[in-house]
Parts: sequence; C-alpha cells; structure tokens
Amino acid sequence: THLEHLECGRQLTSRTGELSVDASFLESQRAKAEERRRRFEAAAREPPPPLPKRSMAWPGGKIVTPNKAEAIASFLERKAGSLDEAKERVLLGELGRAAAEAGAGAAAAASAGAAAASGAAASSSRALAGLTLALSAGGDESGVGQAELAKSIRAAGGVVSNTVHKRVDLLVASARAVKRNTQAVRKARGKFRTPIVSPDFVIDSIAAGSKRDPALYAPTADRAARAAPPAAAASAAP
Repeated sequence: THLEHLECGRQLTSRTGELSVDASFLESQRAKAEERRRRFEAAAREPPPPLPKRSMAWPGGKIVTPNKAEAIASFLERKAGSLDEAKERVLLGELGRAAAEAGAGAAAAASAGAAAASGAAASSSRALAGLTLALSAGGDESGVGQAELAKSIRAAGGVVSNTVHKRVDLLVASARAVKRNTQAVRKARGKFRTPIVSPDFVIDSIAAGSKRDPALYAPTADRAARAAPPAAAASAAP
C-alpha cells in the first residue's frame, strides 16, 4: 500500500541518509487510511441490499393486449436466436393453441353477423393456419424483408419458427439463401428433409385465401430432382 511504501522510504532514509520524508505528509496519509478503515467497517455492518427482482424487459411497457397468441408471437420475435430448441417448441405449441382459440372466437363472431366481405377477409387471414414455417429469406429479390414476411405469416394464422426442426412443415428461403446454401437450407435438405418454398408461396397463399401447392414454389434444383425418373437418376449414378 501507499503507507507501506512511505514506511519503506523512511527506513531507507534512516539507513542511507539520501532520502527525506515529510513527517506531516506521512501523518496525513495515516489519518486518511484510518478514515477509510472506519468507513468500510461501518458499511460492513449494514445489512446487504435486497436481491433484484426477476423481471423481463418489455420495451412497449405493460402488456395490455388480451390476445395471447399475439403476445407469444411478439416474444418469439424479440427472442429470435436466443431461445433453446426445447423452450421454443413449448412456446410454439402454446402459440398454436392460442391461435386456434382465437380463430374459433373469430369464427363465432363472424357467424353472428356474417357478411360476404368479412367472410372473405376471415378466410384469407387463416390461409396458413396449421403450418409451422422457418425462414431464411433475408435479401430476397422481391424486396420483402424477413421480419415483414414473419408478420404476414402470423397474421395469416401460421407459426414462425426460429430454427429448422422436425415439426417445421416448410422452410421459406429466398433464391439468395438457396444459392448460398445457408445453415437453414442445409438442415432442411439434409437432416430433416423439410420442403423448401420461395417467399412467393406466402404472398400467393394469403392473396388466394388458402394454402397453395408448395411443390410449385420449390427451388428449381429441387423441382428437377423430384421430376427426374428413378431410371434416369440410376443411370446418372457412377
């Protein structure tokens, strides 16, 4: 410590006579050290501060929406990439049940005061109901961003997964993602054999009010592989 250095300096002075230490300065440093010691002792006798409350930050303030599906979907979107697969599967299951309940309530309300226009809107808003889709659509040539695409899927009754796993029905991948063979594309083609569709599948399904044929929106290489007869594939093999 500083006082030890001063004491060493004083001893050195007594031995060599080459250094001198101001006694008043040394005394002032001892007084400051004693003051710090008393302050720390007083602080040590105080009770420890209370532990912080475990809470989740929500930038929008208090959640007041009664729509459970919307709240879970917003949580999944905020936590994209940071949830483990087991937790995500649980939340996806809750989201599916909440979306089904919301859909049943909307159907009951629509039947109470049915009009043709509202019926058409309801059908298009459920165009992707029952589907779980993963996304690898960043930088798509159509200009539709991945966040916007995810919002459209949820609005149409679909579920968006942050990763490709065995419960994912389709991987929505842009042409750029397929060309670069992203991790999601590799997992879909290799490990899980998940069909891949372009973002146009989502756009056209919502516009039509019902799910379109995914085979029509598969990447060109995937369509060619499915269309090739087994004999041709066997002859092409070495």
